[in-house]
Amino acid sequence: QTCQHFEPTHHFNINPITMSSTVDPNTFLDQPPNLRANDYFLLHFADNRQIFAQAVPYKRSKSFPPCKINKRTYSTHNLIGLPYGTVLEVGRDELIPLPEGEDLLPDESDITQMIEQQQQSTVMAVDGSKKNDSDAAAVDVATAAKTDDTATSAATKEEEEEPTKDNDNESNTETTVPSSKKIIDNRNLIDDNTSQTLTQTQVHTLLSTQTPGSTIVAALISNSSTFSSKTAFSQAKYVKRKQLKYQPRCRIVRITPSTLCSAMHLRDARKICNLREDTLGQVLSNANICAGQRVLVVDTAVQGIITASCVRRMGGYGSVLSLYCGQQPGYLDVVNRMNFTVMEKQALKWIAFGEVFGDYDEKKRQTERLLKEEESGEIVDVEKRDRDLIEWPASLQPHTRRYLTEDVKNEKKVSEFLSKRSARF
Repeated sequence: QTCQHFEPTHHFNINPITMSSTVDPNTFLDQPPNLRANDYFLLHFADNRQIFAQAVPYKRSKSFPPCKINKRTYSTHNLIGLPYGTVLEVGRDELIPLPEGEDLLPDESDITQMIEQQQQSTVMAVDGSKKNDSDAAAVDVATAAKTDDTATSAATKEEEEEPTKDNDNESNTETTVPSSKKIIDNRNLIDDNTSQTLTQTQVHTLLSTQTPGSTIVAALISNSSTFSSKTAFSQAKYVKRKQLKYQPRCRIVRITPSTLCSAMHLRDARKICNLREDTLGQVLSNANICAGQRVLVVDTAVQGIITASCVRRMGGYGSVLSLYCGQQPGYLDVVNRMNFTVMEKQALKWIAFGEVFGDYDEKKRQTERLLKEEESGEIVDVEKRDRDLIEWPASLQPHTRRYLTEDVKNEKKVSEFLSKRSARF
């Protein structure tokens, strides 16, 4: 009877046949569909460039730009909340999100419509100017017509008397080609930089006035005297080249082990020992990396890609022990770009090489000394004891003192040098 009135706090949908429960997926492992604040992401361009960026909720100084494209810094606070896969257009001062369905290369139909509108406007302007000039030239045409009547009448008489042999010869020599079968190729094109009527200063003024990139591309096409005589393939190649230059677009991509490895391989493959994403997958598969494992990783040669991939693949269950040289890991920025959750960060442990491959006898003496101190009731901080042995201010080496006294004679530079040296030690 008590079991019948029991109401559990967690409700599960239990199948009475298989007695299996369907539970919601673990929220700790779910990747957010939208870009969050302070998350790192990748920007994929149409020319195969890949740039790392960070979604900063405020404008950061120029010394630490969240996004840098073509030597210009852009703020990313307006990108927070956008879904991954959104296409952005690189404007003059900001990244402009485009509606859903847009691609990295703009549609050529929009540019053709703009060109047709520009041509119609120019034709209307020419027709208007002709109508204004026709009234002024009507009197001259009327007077000239009277004088030409007498001359034309005499000329027609002479032409009637002449034989028609010349006309027959001309008709035989001409090769009439139908307009539908006329061959269009690039044999008559000469690259002498005279086909474009727009000057460089005019293009710079359009860029400085924040003119849309599609308008600039349409203006370049309409002012090109050789665009209509090119083949369809050459026209498409010309439009694509101008769009990549004056209408650049990029896509927001989530950072995963695969995209991280491909981006770093594209930037400088030598720094990661030419590690490709397929090789990374084979390493993780052959090492049997899965949840609940305890993994020891040494990847100082590949900038921490394997460490980050192991943490992401294990999902926060288990532990990853990563060995490093020096005072701290040199690839923390690469690992932090993976946007780890709290559980995944707790699963990653950093261990120095000295703790694993250090002098065993020295470690044994230190532990014995600590045990003796604990037995006597006096627990001494070993690091504090080492710090107390250091003499401060530390005396300069002879060559450093000689450099400061003989070579550097400015007191300001000497103080800057000493402050930097003291900050290091």
